[in-house]
Amino acid sequence: SLYAVSLFSQPIIKLEDYATGFTRPVDIAHCNDSRLFIVEQRGYIWILDSLGNKIPGPFLDIDARVRSNGNEQGLLGLAFPPDYAEKGYFYVNYTRETNGDTHISRFSRDTLDPNKADPDSELILMTVDQPYTNHNGGCLKFGPDGYLYAGLGDGGSGGDPQGNGQKKSTLLGKILRIDVSNSSPSELYTVPADNPFVNDASYLPEIWSLGWRNPWRFSFDRLTGDLWVGDVGQGQYEEIDFEPAATPGLNYGWRCYEGTHPYNTNGCQSMESYVSPIFDYQHSNANGCSVTGGFIYRGAKYADLYGCYLFADYCSGRWWYSRRNADGNFTTSLLANLSPFEYSGFGEDRDGELYVALLDDGKIQRITELCSDFQMSAAVTQQNICTGTYAGIIEAQTSGGAQPLSYEWSNQQVNSDMIVYLEAGLYSVTVTDANGCARIDTVEMTNSMPDPPAPVITAPAEAFCSGASLVLTSSPASGANTYQWYSGSDAIPGAQQQTLTVTNGGMYRVQIIGGLCAPFSDTFFVEEVSLTPPSFSISADTLQAAGAMSLMLQWYQNGQPIPGATDDQLIVLESGFYALEISDDLGCKAISEQVYVDISSVNLPSVVRQCTLAPNPSGGLVYFTLELERTENITLALVDTQQRQIFMQTHQSRQLSIPVDLRALPAGTYFLNVQLESGWFVRRVVKY
Repeated sequence: SLYAVSLFSQPIIKLEDYATGFTRPVDIAHCNDSRLFIVEQRGYIWILDSLGNKIPGPFLDIDARVRSNGNEQGLLGLAFPPDYAEKGYFYVNYTRETNGDTHISRFSRDTLDPNKADPDSELILMTVDQPYTNHNGGCLKFGPDGYLYAGLGDGGSGGDPQGNGQKKSTLLGKILRIDVSNSSPSELYTVPADNPFVNDASYLPEIWSLGWRNPWRFSFDRLTGDLWVGDVGQGQYEEIDFEPAATPGLNYGWRCYEGTHPYNTNGCQSMESYVSPIFDYQHSNANGCSVTGGFIYRGAKYADLYGCYLFADYCSGRWWYSRRNADGNFTTSLLANLSPFEYSGFGEDRDGELYVALLDDGKIQRITELCSDFQMSAAVTQQNICTGTYAGIIEAQTSGGAQPLSYEWSNQQVNSDMIVYLEAGLYSVTVTDANGCARIDTVEMTNSMPDPPAPVITAPAEAFCSGASLVLTSSPASGANTYQWYSGSDAIPGAQQQTLTVTNGGMYRVQIIGGLCAPFSDTFFVEEVSLTPPSFSISADTLQAAGAMSLMLQWYQNGQPIPGATDDQLIVLESGFYALEISDDLGCKAISEQVYVDISSVNLPSVVRQCTLAPNPSGGLVYFTLELERTENITLALVDTQQRQIFMQTHQSRQLSIPVDLRALPAGTYFLNVQLESGWFVRRVVKY
């Protein structure tokens, strides 16, 4: 079968000026028509028409009511409800001039001019005391449920000195959820009945979630309803949080944790008790110091951005994107390094296209993506015939993209949109345009006709000993066809017979050649066995093979095998050259170096004057004599090569002469262990 797999590259964004001439813009919103509304921190809202032209005169001017002296104070958020076209109400969040407290207010548009709001129509829905000038939050958004969500910081200063992030009795450090659909002077708002804490008197009922430090910007995914939040960190970490749609009552951990790291855990639960961010980054390495949450792209223009959540750091100008994977986990990647101390807020228009506000430059820029119009697909334009022919052709077809294009194929061919003379297999191509946008496609080349029966390799074994050889035999070729043997992927020169004698291990194949098709056999793996020469240790008159031996052993004396000496231990009876040989079931052998052992230098315990064991070897009785310097307790034990005890005797004597009866024992090697009070030694006994 033929198949292709196309992959997109990482998106590459480009910011284009959409509108200029603003003073400290901080937010962007739409009212479900072609206009964009731009919020200035000082207390103005302006309108851009569908072409990005700034409509003369502000939509709303409440500069006199807004305190914007502090860096984080001012007119901070704007939200239009779904029914704005019918009712004309919209909502703002600002810090009031008198004392810097937060107002969440409703205004009405002008009844005669849709591009003007009535500044005298303000209905203050909520006032929240702000103990410090910073961490005011300010974001307002209507959720897919039609309720108004408002973000409030922890009240400011540093380190949440009042513990507001975790405090149930304050709105600070929270995201709120209220119903403003029927607001009036007598009933400013209502609390939805399904808010998570409406039945818990220890919480304020407006609270939707808690544990926030300063959720400066959040947004809802217009497709899924999921909530994405950029929570500004304290001194080390910034974080992005993800809340699945309709998941109330979550605790995001501040001031216990900053990102995924402990901050002040006094009175806190373990980290598992809180919701951890999907991504956090440290202030070091030029990452930044203040995250600006963005939007997930659901527009139709840029396929490469679709489903990507874009966000930036205000301090560094660094941009990232996060994408939720099929398994529910998230992948976050660096997107761009742009202008520092600029990006204060993001917005989307009615169609889901994204924009960003530049605080210092006073601009609104449109977010575009350079790679989405660049498409490429690779296709087989001519199939190969069969194995052994090289007739396949694959072509890469492109559209869009910035010229020139570069091509890189998996068969190392470059700078061509076509590869030829191909056999069956997988081929991939990477095409990169002048912007650095890359497209990757993988295609399988198949044969148009079946191969004749493939040859089969047989051999008497699949392994041979190093220094020997093994003969491989191919099944017969038909007619005038011949053979070609391969080692790995390389043809062996001159190896064109039915048999191949190999002297090295490896992977071998044979190909039947001479006809149109040249099928290959399966790979035949040959193992070359090379044993490592053994070693042994010498202790007095005892030689001991080193390590655990699973192979067969044979001891040698003066170059000749010692009959019956096949155990891992050998008691030396005569001076001479000794060696140890190992062998396996295949017959492969390795032998140690010869070592000279001088039996006359074997040290017996100092108390021993004389010791003999004769005759040895013997077919019957062997006499053991022992003379000591003094009387001692003596224990004699005869054991076989498996250390199974045959007899044991104890004596107290200075002189000992006893027979050891071997007549009832099978032929083989035995050991007489002699234990004294002042030492021990072993003598080997051979029964023939």
